[in-house]
Amino acid sequence: MSGDHKIIPRWGQPLTGIISLIVFTAVAWVCWYVFASPKGIFKLYEHPFLVFLAWMILFGLWQHIIFGDWPFQNLKPLTRGLVMTAVNIAGVYFIIYGVFHNFLGKFMFPFWSPEAMTEVVKKAVESGGFVPKAFAKAVAGGQWTPTVHEHVYDIAHEFAGSSITMVVLIGFFTYAFWSILFQKWPFAGKLSQPALGFAEWSLTTTVTAFFYGLLIFPFFGNVVFGQSFVAAFPWWNVLDGTPHLNYVVGFYEWAIIYLFFTANIWEGNPWNLVKSQPWRGIFGFVSIFIMAWATMKLSVWGMELYWGPVDAAAKDGINSLSWRYYNAANLAGFTLMPFLLWNHYFDNWPKQFGPVVGWIVRTVGVFAFAALIGKVYYLSSEPVLGLTSHLGNTGLEGHHPNKPLVWLFWWIIPLLFNDWFMHKAPFYVEEKAASAVQRGASQLKTKAS
Repeated sequence: MSGDHKIIPRWGQPLTGIISLIVFTAVAWVCWYVFASPKGIFKLYEHPFLVFLAWMILFGLWQHIIFGDWPFQNLKPLTRGLVMTAVNIAGVYFIIYGVFHNFLGKFMFPFWSPEAMTEVVKKAVESGGFVPKAFAKAVAGGQWTPTVHEHVYDIAHEFAGSSITMVVLIGFFTYAFWSILFQKWPFAGKLSQPALGFAEWSLTTTVTAFFYGLLIFPFFGNVVFGQSFVAAFPWWNVLDGTPHLNYVVGFYEWAIIYLFFTANIWEGNPWNLVKSQPWRGIFGFVSIFIMAWATMKLSVWGMELYWGPVDAAAKDGINSLSWRYYNAANLAGFTLMPFLLWNHYFDNWPKQFGPVVGWIVRTVGVFAFAALIGKVYYLSSEPVLGLTSHLGNTGLEGHHPNKPLVWLFWWIIPLLFNDWFMHKAPFYVEEKAASAVQRGASQLKTKAS
């Protein structure tokens, strides 16, 4: 397996990192224009594009982090990349349309299936029962007509996309934390693939289901079943006066960022101060969620200083509390490319000043680059991505809602797939191969002289 050999940047640093960034950005933008951009070809923004790209990353996490590229780990980098990407796309399609839309959505929770949700609303209208509030305006006339059916289905399709994407939001943390914080304890060293992968996947799927039920289902259950369904009442409304899901998205996105900071620019620190498992994992898990909640609150406080106090009547935009929680998640998302690129394609420079100085430089640097990316994003999102620069989720008339996380997660997919599936080829080469090239060049120079 090529991953067993040391690899080095093909063109040295910082040139290798700069070239990588340019290539990944170009690939992401071309694919965005084809599939997502409202000014592009297929115009699939926001759904189903969002749910598909989110599941591509999560499924890739399963493939690489949990299953260690099994059973394709011995293929050459380019071949492995093509095969695993094809498996990824096919697997994601099956999960969304086979598992969620046509199985779990029809037999468990209808908000995972456009067809099932439409049928729920139709039966409610025809029987005079409770109509989920998200669909109340669409059926205000009280009659089920072909036009109403089409309108309800469109809402249900967006609803399903959002609720399935939230499975991924939860999974970004819950499927990765056991490898990153607990280092696959207690399975590591005792099981080999694929048994190791199935053991870890089973454990983390259970944790994912629990967290989805705790953090996501209360919102969607409340929308579908109404407040009479006591178990679905958003409990965080009691804590902060907002029942909106953006409260969860705001702090949970920061938990994801800090988890992957740990695996990338933080190189396991400071949790490595605890030497044994499972105590190291528990320390990291609890600390990350405390940090995430505090960062979300600090972000919202900063928005209040910048934009003024929240308007209780505002439903969206900079004066809305729910939007400010969502914007806290946006701020987290702007760090994605800086910390991933810094770790994977700039080799976590600087190293020469020791781990503490390097940790501080990288952390401060990531936040500085994130601020720069955020500024550039809002200045260029309309002409480049086809999205309004309006700060808010509803968009303006004739425009599309600007949700930076959609582009920011799409932007990192070429990077992740190149690193996970292709061992960074062609941007990195095996050290032996690089040495051979250098020796050849030296011999030619000697002969020429």
